[in-house]
Amino acid sequence: MKKIKVLLGLALLACSAAALAEDKCTSWGCISTVSTLYTNADGAIYVGTPLDESLANCTSVSGAFFTLNPTAGNAKEMYASVLAAHMSNKKIMLRVKEGHPTCELAYVTLDTSY
Repeated sequence: MKKIKVLLGLALLACSAAALAEDKCTSWGCISTVSTLYTNADGAIYVGTPLDESLANCTSVSGAFFTLNPTAGNAKEMYASVLAAHMSNKKIMLRVKEGHPTCELAYVTLDTSY
């Protein structure tokens, strides 16, 4: 009986870890890899994932991109995190400012649990 409880506990732990690692977009943003990092000459920075950014509670640019405001206080640090995730093909959490007209990023998080 004890062995069954241990196995059941391990199975539940594995399931919860798999759920954490799942790529997803929700009202607050996305957890995924970065598939597109686009910067134009005017300074606008667009970040895209392989998922559906339009699920976020904001207006994604062209229905496919979040934006990073280059004049934000920590823009360089956020850009460095997004670039690192893109180059390493690692997952990143992209948290948007809900209701924003261009889905501006509020913050980003790199975490090994993604």
